[in-house]
Amino acid sequence: MKKNIRIMDIAEKAGVSIGTVDRVLHSRGEVSDETRDKILKIISDFDYHPNILASSLASKKVITFASLMPWFPDKDAFWSKPQEGIEKAIKKLQHYGIRLQQFHFKMEDPQTLTHEADKILKLLPDGILLAPWAKRESIKFTQELDRLNIPYVFIDSNLKEANPISFIVQNSVQSGYLAAKLLDYGIVHQSKILLIHITKDSQNANHLLQREKGFLDYFETVNYKSHQLIKIEVPSDEIEIAEKLNTCIQEVKSIDAVFVTNSKVHQVAGFFDQFNDRPKIIGYDLIPKNIDLLIKGKIDFILNQKPEYQGYVATNLLFDQIVRKEKVTNANYTSIDIITKENIEYYSSI
Repeated sequence: MKKNIRIMDIAEKAGVSIGTVDRVLHSRGEVSDETRDKILKIISDFDYHPNILASSLASKKVITFASLMPWFPDKDAFWSKPQEGIEKAIKKLQHYGIRLQQFHFKMEDPQTLTHEADKILKLLPDGILLAPWAKRESIKFTQELDRLNIPYVFIDSNLKEANPISFIVQNSVQSGYLAAKLLDYGIVHQSKILLIHITKDSQNANHLLQREKGFLDYFETVNYKSHQLIKIEVPSDEIEIAEKLNTCIQEVKSIDAVFVTNSKVHQVAGFFDQFNDRPKIIGYDLIPKNIDLLIKGKIDFILNQKPEYQGYVATNLLFDQIVRKEKVTNANYTSIDIITKENIEYYSSI
């Protein structure tokens, strides 16, 4: 039995579907901890190994994955999280001959994406993990990848103009819609709502525009209240943010709610400490600065998109396509998790 056990045997013994066993084996999709532990115990008891392991070891071939992600200054920054997920997956896959080459670009300078992409094209890796944050430059890069027939997986965002074998993202339109709905619960008729893009060029950041679309869709199609919506865009500089917000306050006199479309919500929340009536504030991602302000009650809601999980799953999808020769699911969405100071202590983003 130990030598000949099949996935269907594991599924039957665990009382689950073959698909569930497959998701556990390849770290794809969400499975309850109880079910995962049961399946892993059966796998361990029967010493099950997919045949691909033996063939990979026999060939001794090194398979190179390249990751091209935004540069991050430290481990507390948002973009360190998907990179951690990638590295975690690579560590588990390295006995299959998988190796990782990491490349980074600066979000404030999209040309650095092109520069690093050129390095990757010279390397000619077997597959690529890409955060297509700068839309124009990413499209140009993926066109070359398509020409060279190099498969790639998108992380955190998707581009309809490209042809990734798969992408793993949070539904940006739905998350923006949810942000509007959450804020609307806490404000009265004819409130003033501020939407802030903290980026150098929002028109080149597709997922931010999608979040904006969802946010505006809610107020245009569902909400019966008449609110004043104000939109501003400012580079990621706290002095410029403060100046822009001061100008905005002088013009509209007060702000009742604020939606920041990325993880830099902490740069906005601190500004409103000077006012007696703090607006409702919502933003994205569980980085330490955001968590601290959430616990202190200076941010009301954080929408989390599981960035480490995205990096981990994206790597396994690339592996399944290239090494296992499996057709992977093209569209993969993470949950839209609402985090407050009341539940942050009990939340796990993995």
